[in-house]
Amino acid sequence: MRTRAVMALAMMRVMALELWRDRAALVMTFLLPPLVFLIFSSVFAGTSGDNLQPKLALTDLAQTDASRRVAAALLKSADVRAETAPDAAAVRARVKSGQADAGLVIRADPAAPGKPFLIVADPSRAVAAPLTQARTQQALAAAAPDAALRRSIDSVKPALGDLTPEQSVRVEAATEQLRAEPHAVKDDLFDREDIAGARKGGAVIAYYAGAVMILFALFSAMQGALSLMEERRAGVADRLLAGVAGMGPVVTGKFLFLTAQAIVQAVMIFVVAQCVYGVEAAQHFLLWLPTTLAAGTCSAGLALGLVSLCRTRDQAQMLSTFVILVLAAIGGSMAPRFLMPAWLQSLGWLTPHAWVIDAYQAVLWRDGGIGSVYKAWIVLAAVGATGLGVAQALSRDP
Repeated sequence: MRTRAVMALAMMRVMALELWRDRAALVMTFLLPPLVFLIFSSVFAGTSGDNLQPKLALTDLAQTDASRRVAAALLKSADVRAETAPDAAAVRARVKSGQADAGLVIRADPAAPGKPFLIVADPSRAVAAPLTQARTQQALAAAAPDAALRRSIDSVKPALGDLTPEQSVRVEAATEQLRAEPHAVKDDLFDREDIAGARKGGAVIAYYAGAVMILFALFSAMQGALSLMEERRAGVADRLLAGVAGMGPVVTGKFLFLTAQAIVQAVMIFVVAQCVYGVEAAQHFLLWLPTTLAAGTCSAGLALGLVSLCRTRDQAQMLSTFVILVLAAIGGSMAPRFLMPAWLQSLGWLTPHAWVIDAYQAVLWRDGGIGSVYKAWIVLAAVGATGLGVAQALSRDP
């Protein structure tokens, strides 16, 4: 029994010494977990609800005193990132292209009867429309509470008749008091219009089909690229380097296989998405295919490049786990990017996930043409080519 305990302690000591001597693995083992925690906490803390800042396209067609006050309040609000648009068509265009999370058209004076506000919503960003309505109600309550009072008075006039001079004076005093001390506004002020709402295939399903595709393509590519470590350990790389061709064809062969593997994975995912949920992948095949090829190229090249930078399998495994988790979180594979803080949304464009998800949504949901996806193709292909180049260059070292 004592001998077994001594052997167990000796094995613990050996493993501790191995980890201590591998400083890169040591850093990734103990410093990366808190770093990942900080990143994930930043990503998911912004999705709680109160801290969301939807990007809003806003146009004021009414151009009345009350409507200007509401628009100005929204533009100044820290709870929404509002930008003005020239007309309703521009608002719809920005929402449909993904440049805005939602749109708001002020069609009439908020004090007038009816529904003066039109919310233009993208079903793929379902939370944005209710948030826009809530933020608009807050702006109305803060900037133009007198408008809500006038709406209420106008709504009862047909039943009670016109106001007497004395009542009119009281109404004016009440509106002035509301301007000084606003109260909450509760009224049916809104119409909603969904972009592309009649087309088959859910926007959220199209989003997560792309998110899952790039997540698993990168995960599988990382696992496949780890075979470079096995070849180094077994001495296969040394024998290949001594030959005429060297390691170049081996790295290229791995790159081609991992790219093909990612394409097959994507086919399986989108076949299920189309058969079960009606996502129109086959109908957009001519743009879907190069998007998938670019995503597969990116995942294969990135995986080979990152693994080539490592000297041991432990380093490569830890680095691959870190990269997969962080890129997936920031890039939108775990939570939609529009729910994140603005600075994280901008940071997300440094990940392939954001480009892949946006490209698939442009093709499958927004019916975008080449002009909406060619930038994503270029970025993804460039990342893949750079990773392949790094792997080729480092594979020449013995």
